[in-house]
Amino acid sequence: MHTRRRRRAQRRAAWAVGGLAFVLVLIGTWAVVDATRVRGRLVTVQGTLQRTVEDPSALRTPEGRAAALAEVDGALVTIDDARHEARDSPVLSLLGLLPGGRTQRSGLLDLIDDASAAATAGRRLLAKVDELAGRNRLEAGSVPVESLGELQAELESGGRVVGDLDGPSGLWGPVGDARRTFDDLAGSVSRRLAGAADALGAARSFVGSGGSRRYLVALQNNAEMRDQGMVLSYVVIRFDDGHLAFERQGSVFDLTLTSPAPTVLPPGTLEVFGPIFPTQTWQSVNATADFALSGRAMADMYQQATGQPVDGVIAIDVPGLAGVLRAVGPVAIDAVAEPIGPDNVARLLLHDFYQGLPPITDTSVRRERLGEVVTAMVDRLTMGSHDAVTLGGELGGAASGGHLRLWSATPEEEEVFERTGLGGGPAVREADRTFHVAVENRTATKLDYFVMPSVRQEIRLTPEGDALVRTTVTIHNGAPQGAEPSYQLGPDQFTSRPGEYIGWVLLWAPAGSVQPGSVVESGLNLAQAVVTLGPGENLEGSFETRIPNAVRDGKLTLRLVPQPRLTPVDLDVRIVEDGGWKVRDATSWRGPWDRTLTFHWRMDR
Repeated sequence: MHTRRRRRAQRRAAWAVGGLAFVLVLIGTWAVVDATRVRGRLVTVQGTLQRTVEDPSALRTPEGRAAALAEVDGALVTIDDARHEARDSPVLSLLGLLPGGRTQRSGLLDLIDDASAAATAGRRLLAKVDELAGRNRLEAGSVPVESLGELQAELESGGRVVGDLDGPSGLWGPVGDARRTFDDLAGSVSRRLAGAADALGAARSFVGSGGSRRYLVALQNNAEMRDQGMVLSYVVIRFDDGHLAFERQGSVFDLTLTSPAPTVLPPGTLEVFGPIFPTQTWQSVNATADFALSGRAMADMYQQATGQPVDGVIAIDVPGLAGVLRAVGPVAIDAVAEPIGPDNVARLLLHDFYQGLPPITDTSVRRERLGEVVTAMVDRLTMGSHDAVTLGGELGGAASGGHLRLWSATPEEEEVFERTGLGGGPAVREADRTFHVAVENRTATKLDYFVMPSVRQEIRLTPEGDALVRTTVTIHNGAPQGAEPSYQLGPDQFTSRPGEYIGWVLLWAPAGSVQPGSVVESGLNLAQAVVTLGPGENLEGSFETRIPNAVRDGKLTLRLVPQPRLTPVDLDVRIVEDGGWKVRDATSWRGPWDRTLTFHWRMDR
């Protein structure tokens, strides 16, 4: 009797426990469904905010700023809907009564509040940019220095607000995933805003706020590539308390040096680039990937050639000039029938102006036309009225692709330029994770107008967590076949037929990596190859790199810095699951390599 009662009691208890477990599982499942739905709203918000951060071109026009504000306003409405949905969900309220459930529910509500705070800070910043654009312009070459200070303060404030949005640990499921994704985005945005604030602070003193500065502007030709376009022309400008004036311009052939400038080259740079005299020959000064070095060399070379010092160097190429033309409008010169604007400046400067010139020629006609284009742009900048935000946005976009580079003789400014990517080399940040690829012209032709490199990287992991990276560079020579000899196509003293291209392929791999035949240069490990291909031909070659201890804390990170070519390099990056590792994220990416890209892969064993 007692045994039967005991068994019935045990069965009832088992049913009760089982029923309770079922209810808990059911509540947990419904809670996950509700949390996933809320998370979906937050993912939408994240996409909106990320697009605004990663597409600063939208801020260059009043229409773009209005659209960005409308998007952020829509994101705030979505966040408010997510807040009501989370607070009104009976299942999530029940979850808050269960052991450990309160942390998850409160963590979700905290995440919603943090997303609202980030979007509000972003909206305030957008509104400030729009306000400044409405009441500040670049008038007759005078930079609105005080407005830069206002924007700097707003950037600093926004960076602090977003940087303080650090959520609790211990969250799991969709709430934990959403929190980690948000924290990563918030950290990235905070660093960008802080960097932009630092850059604006340096820019205020760079434009001579409260004093006078003189700068050498190196005009870089993308039809003949070094790491950036080859320096063939120059301008000297002056800022007096924010007012821009132009002093002189000309060809680098007017600045011929009879001996090297006193710039000291590091051993690796001397070994690889010393034979082309980078501190004496203007056409070689920026073959290195380190603009901190080539900018200093340009300043030394200019002073040696003229006896006049400069306070810094501004290097800009043809895509950079196209950005300026987008902001100030097309210009006209007598020698060209059509107005010169952002859509045709590359064709005119890098192709049409060479038409009809024989292989060996006095290029004074071409130089005169190029000088007329620069003079017209100078007149437009110093005599007209322009939207300062639009111009700044175009210059910022050019800088992100390496088409605008700055070097300052003032150490504090130079440190900011290097840290924020406005100057310096690829190794300034995350040197042990950074790659950089360049294809440089080894001839005296202007064939890079036709040359299209592409890069493919395949990453495999060893069981120990080393990364084995194969970088394949393919070069397509699109020069016309069967063409007559010309200044643009050659042949020159290095080639035997028109359109023949000799390319110097350079791969800078992460510091500390193992790469056959490499040498330390620009803070990275540089390997190189020289290739020759005729018009219409393709050529492919690969480099092998081993990165020790590449997987850290379950994550593999690679940073890829582009070469600023006329047309962005096509990049294909893929990671192969190998060595017992599984990738939790997308395993491939393909697109234009038009800015520095950082890839993070979360790895499981």
